[in-house]
Amino acid sequence: MIAQIFFSSHLFYFNRIKKELKFGKTTPFFLKSLALDRFICYIKIIQNKGNIFLQGLFFLPENVCAYRVERGVFMEKSYWEKSCKYSIRKLTVGTASVLLGAIFLATQNVAADSLEVQENQTSVSETTVQVDTKVEEPTQVNKEKQPSTENQASTELADKEVKPEKESPQTHHQSETNAVVEPSENKESEKPELPMTKQENYQLHYDQPTAPSYDGWEKQALPVGNGEMGAKVFGLIGEERIQYNEKTLWSGGPQPDSTDYNGGNYQDRYKVLAEIRKALEEGNRQKAKQLAERNLVGPNNAQYGRYLSFGDIFMVFNNQKKGLENVTDYHRGLDISEAISTTSYTQDGTNFKRETFSSYPDDVTVTHLSKKGDKTLDFTLWNSLTEDLIANGDYSWEYSNYKQGAVTTDSNGILLKGTVKDNGLKFASYLGIKTDGQVTAQDGYLTVTGASYATLLLSVKTNFAQNPKTNYRKDIDLENTVKSIVEAAKAKDYETLKNNHIKDYQSLFNRVQLNLGGNKSSQTTKEALHTYNPEKGQKLEELFFQYGRYLLISSSRDRTDALPANLQGVWNAVDNPPWNSDYHLNVNLQMNYWPAYMNNLAETAKPMVNYIDDMRYYGRIAAKEYAGIESKEGQENGWLVHTQATPFGWTTPGWNYYWGWSPAANAWMMQNVYDYYKFTKDETYLKEKIYPMLKETAKFWNSFLHYDKASDRWVSSPSYSPEHGTITIGNTFDQSLVWQLFHDYMEAANHLNVDQDLVTEVKAKFDKLKPLHINQDGRIKEWYEEDSPQFTNEGIENHHRHVSHLVGLFPGTLFSKDQPEYLEAARATLNHRGDGGTGWSKANKINLWARLLDGNRAHRLLAEQLKSSTLENLWDTHAPFQIDGNFGATSGMAEMLLQSHTGYIAPLPALPDAWKDGQVSGLVARGNFEVSMKWKEKNLETLSFISNVGGDLVVDYPNIEASLVKVNGKEVQASRIKDNRIQLATQKGDVITFENFPGRITRLTAQRKDSTTAELNFNTVEGATHYVIHQESKDENSQTSTVREFTTNQTRFIDRSIDSSHAYTYTVKAMLGDRSTPISDTASISAFSELMDDRDSRIQYGAAFGDWSDSELFGGTEKYADISNGNYSDKDATATIPFNGPGIEIYGLKSSQLGLAEVTIDGKSVGELDFYTAGATEKGVLIGRYTNLSSGPHLMTITVKREHKGRGSERSKISLDYFKVFPGQGETVEKIDDRDARIQYGSAFKDWTDAELYASTEKYADINADDSLAPKATARIPFSGTGIRIYGLKTSALGKALVTLDGKEMPILDFYTAGATEKGALIGEFTNLADGDHVLTLKVDPDSPEGRKKISLDSFDILKAPSVSLDTPILEPIKAEDKTVTLTLPTGNWDAVAVTFPGVKDPLLLRKVDDDHLVTSGEQNVLTIKNNKVQIDIPETTDGKAGNAIEAYAILGETRSSTIVTVFPKGENTPAEEKVVTSKGDEPAPVVTIPEYTDPIGTVGEEEAPIVYIPEYTEPIGTAGEQEAPIVNIPEYTGPIGTASDQAAPILDIPEYTEPIGTASDQAAPILDIPEYTGPIGTASDQAAPILDIPEYTEPIGTASDQTTPILDIPEYTGPIETASDQAAPSISLPEFKLKVLKDQATGVKVISGANELGEASYLEIQKVEEQELLGKRYDAYAIQLKNENGQPIQAKGAILVRLPISGTVQEFYRFSSEKDMKAQDFEIRDGMIEFLTLDLTSYAIIYKTETEVEQPSSTQAEEASPLANRNDFNVETSKYGQQLPATGEESSPLLFLASLSLALTAAFLLKGKKE
Repeated sequence: MIAQIFFSSHLFYFNRIKKELKFGKTTPFFLKSLALDRFICYIKIIQNKGNIFLQGLFFLPENVCAYRVERGVFMEKSYWEKSCKYSIRKLTVGTASVLLGAIFLATQNVAADSLEVQENQTSVSETTVQVDTKVEEPTQVNKEKQPSTENQASTELADKEVKPEKESPQTHHQSETNAVVEPSENKESEKPELPMTKQENYQLHYDQPTAPSYDGWEKQALPVGNGEMGAKVFGLIGEERIQYNEKTLWSGGPQPDSTDYNGGNYQDRYKVLAEIRKALEEGNRQKAKQLAERNLVGPNNAQYGRYLSFGDIFMVFNNQKKGLENVTDYHRGLDISEAISTTSYTQDGTNFKRETFSSYPDDVTVTHLSKKGDKTLDFTLWNSLTEDLIANGDYSWEYSNYKQGAVTTDSNGILLKGTVKDNGLKFASYLGIKTDGQVTAQDGYLTVTGASYATLLLSVKTNFAQNPKTNYRKDIDLENTVKSIVEAAKAKDYETLKNNHIKDYQSLFNRVQLNLGGNKSSQTTKEALHTYNPEKGQKLEELFFQYGRYLLISSSRDRTDALPANLQGVWNAVDNPPWNSDYHLNVNLQMNYWPAYMNNLAETAKPMVNYIDDMRYYGRIAAKEYAGIESKEGQENGWLVHTQATPFGWTTPGWNYYWGWSPAANAWMMQNVYDYYKFTKDETYLKEKIYPMLKETAKFWNSFLHYDKASDRWVSSPSYSPEHGTITIGNTFDQSLVWQLFHDYMEAANHLNVDQDLVTEVKAKFDKLKPLHINQDGRIKEWYEEDSPQFTNEGIENHHRHVSHLVGLFPGTLFSKDQPEYLEAARATLNHRGDGGTGWSKANKINLWARLLDGNRAHRLLAEQLKSSTLENLWDTHAPFQIDGNFGATSGMAEMLLQSHTGYIAPLPALPDAWKDGQVSGLVARGNFEVSMKWKEKNLETLSFISNVGGDLVVDYPNIEASLVKVNGKEVQASRIKDNRIQLATQKGDVITFENFPGRITRLTAQRKDSTTAELNFNTVEGATHYVIHQESKDENSQTSTVREFTTNQTRFIDRSIDSSHAYTYTVKAMLGDRSTPISDTASISAFSELMDDRDSRIQYGAAFGDWSDSELFGGTEKYADISNGNYSDKDATATIPFNGPGIEIYGLKSSQLGLAEVTIDGKSVGELDFYTAGATEKGVLIGRYTNLSSGPHLMTITVKREHKGRGSERSKISLDYFKVFPGQGETVEKIDDRDARIQYGSAFKDWTDAELYASTEKYADINADDSLAPKATARIPFSGTGIRIYGLKTSALGKALVTLDGKEMPILDFYTAGATEKGALIGEFTNLADGDHVLTLKVDPDSPEGRKKISLDSFDILKAPSVSLDTPILEPIKAEDKTVTLTLPTGNWDAVAVTFPGVKDPLLLRKVDDDHLVTSGEQNVLTIKNNKVQIDIPETTDGKAGNAIEAYAILGETRSSTIVTVFPKGENTPAEEKVVTSKGDEPAPVVTIPEYTDPIGTVGEEEAPIVYIPEYTEPIGTAGEQEAPIVNIPEYTGPIGTASDQAAPILDIPEYTEPIGTASDQAAPILDIPEYTGPIGTASDQAAPILDIPEYTEPIGTASDQTTPILDIPEYTGPIETASDQAAPSISLPEFKLKVLKDQATGVKVISGANELGEASYLEIQKVEEQELLGKRYDAYAIQLKNENGQPIQAKGAILVRLPISGTVQEFYRFSSEKDMKAQDFEIRDGMIEFLTLDLTSYAIIYKTETEVEQPSSTQAEEASPLANRNDFNVETSKYGQQLPATGEESSPLLFLASLSLALTAAFLLKGKKE
């Protein structure tokens, strides 16, 4: 039945049509609303495994699709995707109704994005919403809070009008708000809506319970919190444990009645300052150190205190068995989209479920227990102080005897009350229960029996107050307070409590939505972390980003007496936590709040601001005692705090100067405070709260700074760079922070127009702070004195975790991209520091690299943090757990997406290649601009802002001035400030959008493949006619050697002309006709080298050399020789290093104790090496370089010199780390570590560290306990080359490994030795492989002897084939009227150059005759070479339309260079676009209608594909008025494609040939006659033609055996070559070259080569398998043979060019090798055909990209491999030989696919052969 339903309102309810929907039946609907004039959908409901699904297709008219309703008016399509087709799958019926409503723009509660076909996403997330849902009212946000992105009025409308049948809580996502808004009376509360990405349902999930120990608490248990209270859920079976905290429960600080507490500050320590400063200025650092160590410190006593654990809720289920083996369907998870932790499992047929959350609005932690099944909830419950969570699970009074408490119980709950012993702080918790079971109170616990549900409600409080004047106490009845809170919560049902919690939490969390692409996975979070791949792990990265926001919301909420998040947020399981879980102010507390503002969580920073404000009370005492700066009531002159602090105003320095002295901590904290204003623009808060804090801090530094005459600076003295180095004057850390403080203070004072006298004083000192200096190595100095001879390396580590001297880069605003010299120095600094460090250190570096605009490096640090510094529960680890790393990573990811610290907003400033496509909404820029962005190929597609407070909007982005700018939907003109930067004024509430961003090269990668080859890949730019690649090479001395440019239409370019010893940088720009896009970022490759460790077996060391291990060195080892003591000969002190190649570099250590060495190469002295440095020890640094040697073997010796220069403590000692060898073009070796990212390990493999191993690591797998784990004890090593060597350990405890290579079983490898352990031993090798890609697998042999089922892997050598050097030709630019084109020939060796002209079918081949002449294919014209260039006539049939390209490439054997082009420009009178003409003359081109999809769309795994039935209609579909419906006839073809029924097949006339090119059976082969010309060739009028004597050769051109070499007599001419007057024409003897083309008419396959190379080949025999599907991949396949006229197969005598038709976007191309397996084949795509060179013909398979991998190409889109190649429309021919192969929608591994493909093709072609 066809139902036609018309609506007169926007609202569309599912219950109005549900009666029309029947299971299994497809129902069409014609829908109408005010917003959409007409809408057609086909809907089918199916039921599968108890779930209800709606499947359907929706079609909108094109003109309607471009609009949506926004605030009651039509908005243009910037907020609506272009796509007009939708697919809804795996949705509940309830969801379907809401989604259909959203399509009609009827309700605010469902995201339109959930319906969009988002073309840039690699995966489409599924949305599942329960049927029984209701919409909740929005959260009322406090007027002080940063405005939410929620559209409250919209939600209210939906709440009133959408009335599902059953009420239960529903997640309210900000992303689920569309644009239908009723007029609101409260205009101030309205907030415009931006296009949103779809909010993911972010979950951490696990399939095992937490271990019941501190280790389990730290690494596995899942955190919940409401800012003040925190809890960790263990998720146990048959029992449960919830460990909880309250953030103010601290020991230490003052007693309640103290009168002498002073924040720990010693008295009168400022009196030593002058003496310390004088000693430093005089260079007497030793005296300064002694004075500082004794005086500039604080006490180490109990008053400092520590953050204490609170209590535990225990449950034991009396009718359940414990242990994972006793349950099924176990799940433990944390949904951070709703902030709810869940544990569920099934036992004895009953499903048990527990949900836990910590509610901010109801101030309770709630645990709800439920069950489905016959069993009841019977459990024992108690609440006690945390007592047993130390590392081994045992309780220790020694570490936990800080609290005393008592428990009382009744049937309503359990009360725990107590005090902290040392300070009398009171605390209480109350655990209430609500259940339908029987509750019995026992002594200290409750029992519950016969329950179907139970809700536990926990309230926790102390009498702490954030008020120093009351000794941080308040008068409160704790017992009554906690009980009252619980009783109030009890009065609400569980669903209400849960709903209140979700609504409150999501009002914060849902503000920012992020989609980085990537694919969803069914893996557990632990598995996802273990198998994380930085290139494919975007979903884990999204989760990690949002998890940081979750943790901040959960550990820092604004309420009375709230403390900020500490080192562990709010969570703590012991009374002796690491670093007391305090507040560290030398980076950690600052980092906790870095993500707050930009991630739209400004409210969470309020506790931090209040904490710093109150800290000033005891901070003034610290300023008086340590700086001599005294304040009075009403005259606050300054405050001071140092490295560590507590809730009790602990402001004294630490008890050790070398980490405890940090006076600039107050200045650094003020950055976090002032940023609250910068992001929110809250003027009242600035004036009343922030400015007084800024002013007092500025006054302190105005007084404390000391003038240093030597440097003409105002300095912080003494200064200490956090936890690093020694005492100095005015280090970069202090100076940078004071600079930022003064900058911010002056900005705020001038804005408020106050305190101008103080501003004047501050400005004078500000101008002489001089914080930044660059050292002699080009790095930012950490210490001003570090280049001076007197500076020592005391306490300095090159790879120290702190990077304190870059605080001006981040989080400060001291320098940016507008100061490139400092930016480069900062880059050098970070490179020198390295990528290692603790978790928070890596997070810090993510932010720093983002500010350096290096997204890929920032992403690399993010990957390192995830791989090595993140626990199973995604907590950051120092180690141990430290929460600042989570916050720092979230901040860093936001900095990669948006920056606004330098007076303008920079979208996507540091976007990594891994995030090339994505969307984000809700980020906040300074100025309170809320930002949403969508990008593709790293280029913005849309950019939108909401101006929350008004003000100037300044945006910096490439080509931003060329974009279309609209304010509230109206186009406006922005002011251009400079290139790429614009400005416009905004009013509060304005929505500003930028569209139509020009394309550009945003993603350029360069990879050196071997000594002579580099591969470049970059993104396609829409509309580009060609690309210009700029290459710069630097020689071994880093001097620019050459600059070249290549013009191409390829986005994958192979440069085969590079030098092995040179480094190269590349940039690319796209050409849009005669306009160019901005130049891309650079991509670099280093000189080609082989690394040889100091322990390499080829090196011979004298007796004076010894071994040393250090994990910071290459391979974890060094070799050193010290002959300053002992009687050593020169031979003893010599290392002999053999190497093969034109150069070598020596790397080692440099220190103040090392000296000189003498070097010889091949017996000749080449100079000396210097290992000495006066500064800090440098590890793994370049000591010396020797290049420009002959390519071949050499012998180098390094001998320690007995003489040295007597510098400092210099000795006759050297230290060698490794060597870098620059090999020539012979075979090379690539060394890879066991931790190489390409290697895939099963879960049975574990990590081990040993400094004696390569890179100090190994991977081992041990299955002795369970040999059934052998499949998980498998390592998969993909490699490309000709062989592989495997290195590992050999011991008496190791066994054997089963081996496969490319799927074939190989000999077993044995790791056993009866002797001593051998480390880095050669286990085995596989060589002489075909050059190409291979896969090696190693699996522990389960049949190894008992106790020896274990292997250990260390490293691998990949053997590479000799590289082929082939230069690229160059085509010079042409003009529209040109008749010739100039070709610059390649240098070096080459066989031919192919030139292709648009519109001309076959390429023109040019071959060398001699150094001065070329001969062409076809007419065999002779071309003269002048200055390595030739002039080539442009054929008359060339299609010279503007934008078409002439292409050229060089050929050497089977190798070819990448294509270069020259493009026809627009002429002065560019002709109109020509219509397409077919082979039938003036007939119009055929129109081919391609139906959307006939196969399942977007199904994965075993999910049922959506079935779409399109019934036949007798009425018009989608027509208007009386218009006749379109009729689409799709004929069935039995003949060639393009014909129907008895219609004649189209005839393709090829004028070159009068006979078919591809002959078969007894058909005569085509004869290509090249006539002998008796008339002039290329001459005019009666000019004499040149005479060409062309002998006929029956052998190859090179002449073989006794054949006489052709003689070329070329006379010297004094006149023009062209011959003039009576000068005789030159006589040139040339060998004959004939081009031969074989073409198979049926399939379109072409083979092109010389007549000699093709020999007797008469025709092609083609077998074709077409349009097949295998393991989710679509492919075509061809088996090709050359046949002579007798039908016998023959082989080509040389290289041939093969061209195959294609029918889609090519992903891979394989050939069937002689080893009977599939090998990757190099190819190009030109004119809609694959083109490749080969020496022999075989079977080939073309693999196409699937729908999910590539967008359907349009006629204007470019092909992947040759995006700008000229295209000919072609129809895919259905081969009569096509065999239907197995098809499936499942994903498969590449190895499985290739194996299956090999079998399929073998079977198919064998079957075809038998039929024939």
